[in-house]
Amino acid sequence: MDKTVGVASLSHWHDLVKLKVKRAVVFCDNKLAHVLHWIGGMAALLDAGAEDVREFSSFESGQADQKKGVFLVHGPLEDVAEQILQDIITQSHFQYVIVLTTAHPLLHSKITAASIENGAAFEDFEEQLLEWMGNMNYTSEVQQVNLFSCEVSPGFFITPAFSELFPLLPSDLQQINYQHGVKYTKDAKNCDSLNDVEITNLPEDLEIQIRLFSTSLDGLLQSMNVKEDIYSIGCLSRIIATDLDSFPPAKARRKTAQSRMSLLLVDRSLDLASVVTRQSDVLLDKIFNTLPSLNDNDTDRLIDMRDLCHCYNTKSSRSVILPGCLAPLNVKDSPSHLTATIMKKHKEALMDINRRLVETATSEKLPLDMSRRPSRVTADLLDTTLALFKGKYALIQKHLNTLQVSMATSQTLKHSSTLHHDSVIAKEKNMLQAIADTEGGGGEEEEEEESAYPSAFSLMSKLLVTELEKEREKREFTLDDVLHLLVYIYSVTDGSSENPEEVKSLQDHLVEAIVKDRDCLPPIMKAIVGDKVTESILTDQIENMWEKLDSLLELRRELKEFGNLLDPGGAMSPASVKPLLKQIMEKIVDPGKPELPDIECKSGGLKDLLKSGFGFFKSSAKPRPGDAPLLMVMVIGGVTGSEVRMIKDIVNSAKPGFEVIVGGTRINDTESTLKSFLVNDNININTDR
Repeated sequence: MDKTVGVASLSHWHDLVKLKVKRAVVFCDNKLAHVLHWIGGMAALLDAGAEDVREFSSFESGQADQKKGVFLVHGPLEDVAEQILQDIITQSHFQYVIVLTTAHPLLHSKITAASIENGAAFEDFEEQLLEWMGNMNYTSEVQQVNLFSCEVSPGFFITPAFSELFPLLPSDLQQINYQHGVKYTKDAKNCDSLNDVEITNLPEDLEIQIRLFSTSLDGLLQSMNVKEDIYSIGCLSRIIATDLDSFPPAKARRKTAQSRMSLLLVDRSLDLASVVTRQSDVLLDKIFNTLPSLNDNDTDRLIDMRDLCHCYNTKSSRSVILPGCLAPLNVKDSPSHLTATIMKKHKEALMDINRRLVETATSEKLPLDMSRRPSRVTADLLDTTLALFKGKYALIQKHLNTLQVSMATSQTLKHSSTLHHDSVIAKEKNMLQAIADTEGGGGEEEEEEESAYPSAFSLMSKLLVTELEKEREKREFTLDDVLHLLVYIYSVTDGSSENPEEVKSLQDHLVEAIVKDRDCLPPIMKAIVGDKVTESILTDQIENMWEKLDSLLELRRELKEFGNLLDPGGAMSPASVKPLLKQIMEKIVDPGKPELPDIECKSGGLKDLLKSGFGFFKSSAKPRPGDAPLLMVMVIGGVTGSEVRMIKDIVNSAKPGFEVIVGGTRINDTESTLKSFLVNDNININTDR
């Protein structure tokens, strides 16, 4: 391996983008803005010599004295993107235009394979740019740039441009078949299950996003100089694996790359319990579940930095927003400022953050009170040290990464939602134990004994009835909490305790609660039911939501080994969740190398065909994740800090002879996961610029 993920993800940024933006006005679309946010943001563009940075929009243009324009575009230069480019260029006075697209030439419908082979893939489009500029003697350039991955901490990366990519569900099949039938009226063939779905069955926008993801992933592997064996579990992961395996440049790369790697793609939908839960001992998860999103950017959090500035002392300044964030400042090497929030337990992380803050204050000779020996780290303790930096803007700029993480930690510790989260955790544990008590299995005696226990569904009905009897301001749980608990239940239950009468009663109580609170619904429930709330419409909406919940059961029933996420506990231990990624990693590092029937292998080569299909030619086991010296685990739909630490801990403890890198399309939290699962249309994916 020539480069780590961190170095590889920055190589295009430093080698290409920063060289092109000098003395230019830069237009950047929303998806790439999210990527750039994690690798330096606008400040990095301005430091590289950009004169201005603007939104990639038809309503923007360059000023009369700005002669150079650089465009950063996520996706093919077609349709809406092409129109926006034309609008901006024709309204400007550019003499030099550079367009950098993340889409490989093969993803552009107007580019032929012959032109790619001749090194003239974008030649026609470059001429089109000159026509829009109004002078064929001006200069235009179009190049592909792989702005894909952003390293959060060593060995952990995210792909912010694909934060909305979420696995397919069995409940999506009807829509997939309908849209495919409209697209191919004569030859359309319906898919009976997700196992039948191929990339060509999907709507065009989703197909493009998947191809963008797989080709961008290929670009990352190219930068790392590795050849990979591809493994997958889940429908969308299988589709991505197939596309990456058959991508011609990827085939060429594998012939020349020097190092080997195992790539494991995992669908998030196979385990939502590990994401929606509030039970986490990792500080990063607590921060993401507590602080608001940064300008609707689910990949980062808004940190209130006003306490470090003097403007906070005036009444008028209380409406001023001085947003901080978790993304690193001035990315040059692998960022490490968030490592403690991911790799250490909660108390250890607090001690580490406090230590770093104290060391920073000491190094700058600030008047730190060293007489105190606190027994634990609190928000007040952090705030006391942070106050020493107030108004010292040069020091704030110098140590911004440390100060922002410290501020985020303080605001999380003292947030008003902390007690509420504790109440939700208690309910999670109650529901989990109810599932264990009613789905424990066994003989007739045990079944009779189990029937005495209330099911999770009856407990949910009781919760709704109890909350409805209270005055609104005195309620302990919101309807969004109910959604959270429902997803948690269906992510763990095997369905054997699902009594139709209890489920119908629960649905009726939920409709009653929504109607009663129609004027003040919490955000996720509001997004599901919309503005017009009537019982007849609600009944249909709740049924549609239940189809998605039942889809979680159906997905896990397809698995032979990893379908059970419930550890029922015992006489001395409560029930708990067995995270899917933990089960998979424990099997991978097992010295006995057991078979992994749920994990599909896309290993393109005669040698691997012989290994897996014709054992008498070579006495070797089937290829499996972990055979190579490097394993990359990529979760489609996002990953949590807890899962990253769990994977790293398993590998560090087992010492299996390979290193592990963890990736996710985003850093997950409860709210964004519920939106992706219950609200978003994941078939007709949002491709807004």
